[in-house]
Amino acid sequence: MFFDLIVFHSEDLKSQSLNDLSATLKDRHGIDIQKQSLHERFNNNALLFLKKALEKLLRNRLTQKSVLPFGPCRFNRILIKDSTCFQIDESLVEYYPGSGGCGSKASIRIQFEYDLLSGSINDLSVNAFNEQDAKNSLATIDLTREGDLIIRDLAYMGINVLKAAELKKVIYLCRANPVTIIFEKIDDRFEKIDFMKLSGFMRNHEISCIEKEVYLGTEEKLKTRMIIYLMPEEEYAKRIRKAEQNNKKKGRGQVGKEYKARAALNLFITNGSEELVPASKVWNYYRLRWQIELIFKIWKSICKIEKVKKVKKHRLECYIYSKLFLIILGWQILWHTARHLFSQNGKALSFFKASKTLLQRKIGELRELFILKNGNLKQFLENFYELSKTNHTLEKRKQQPSSLELLLQCINF
Repeated sequence: MFFDLIVFHSEDLKSQSLNDLSATLKDRHGIDIQKQSLHERFNNNALLFLKKALEKLLRNRLTQKSVLPFGPCRFNRILIKDSTCFQIDESLVEYYPGSGGCGSKASIRIQFEYDLLSGSINDLSVNAFNEQDAKNSLATIDLTREGDLIIRDLAYMGINVLKAAELKKVIYLCRANPVTIIFEKIDDRFEKIDFMKLSGFMRNHEISCIEKEVYLGTEEKLKTRMIIYLMPEEEYAKRIRKAEQNNKKKGRGQVGKEYKARAALNLFITNGSEELVPASKVWNYYRLRWQIELIFKIWKSICKIEKVKKVKKHRLECYIYSKLFLIILGWQILWHTARHLFSQNGKALSFFKASKTLLQRKIGELRELFILKNGNLKQFLENFYELSKTNHTLEKRKQQPSSLELLLQCINF
């Protein structure tokens, strides 16, 4: 009953009072309970219960056939990872310290990593904001396996993480950190790359992309491939304006020459061979990482996971884990639907459209299936698939490949 109350009662925490929850218990289960008594039910035992429920859901899939039928792939998995953050009340700063500044001093960071080929979730964890991405990346490198391709933002990919990936025979692809010194080897000498000279050379000779063997770090000298794309003038100007505005906002000085030189280029690094990660496909691969931003948009705009207010620690945590349970349950249904939509119709599923229907309009049916044990899961999945064929397909933007087309280009070249 507790699980039913907080998982399938779909209001966000900001709008939900203890009295509302008490009224729901009376209406759904005929239970009379005062709001103070319910308040006491949000404790460490309740939190552990929800964590175990989420762990069980992550282990046990709805169906075994969750891998999209792409055919042979050069990689074991293609893992993309990022984090999403939101502020909470300052009363919880002891447990969830934030970044300070003009907002709340307390914030939560949720780390998420999944496989683009199968939809399997590799990492899902709730942390304090000040547990930075770089620290998390090194702590979770053991979750990767030989033959994986990991695509991450540069915040995750310090030299120590790149070294660890090399040892595990994991292929990495990320942008080069703007503060890392990059060398190339000329004869027996290591020479720092002059990016201003390099961008000028590419522009003068109308070269859009080149590749170099480079070495990262003053001390480490980690050998890797670097693929360099010349930015269009208008994009370069936009980057510089943004950097200048950011420096002004934070009271810093002028944008440095080194930053301006690098800003004219997109710098990608990978330890994958040309056969595995061709230079011509690197930009397409990296664009796949933006799919995770869409996932976080679903979490916030549809599931409203960040709509919180001042409550005690255990109630807040129970709310977050209840939302994550519903999100992951929906995730499994969506990947099942995506597989059939692609294999039978050759179409891509819009996860945003499908999530909106599933987690808003179909919440009552999900409750019937998983709490009351009424109805038939197979029939529900078939009905949702039929609905998705008409209403949840991904619309292609003009002259822009869809996420599915990008993935197919990358693995089927």
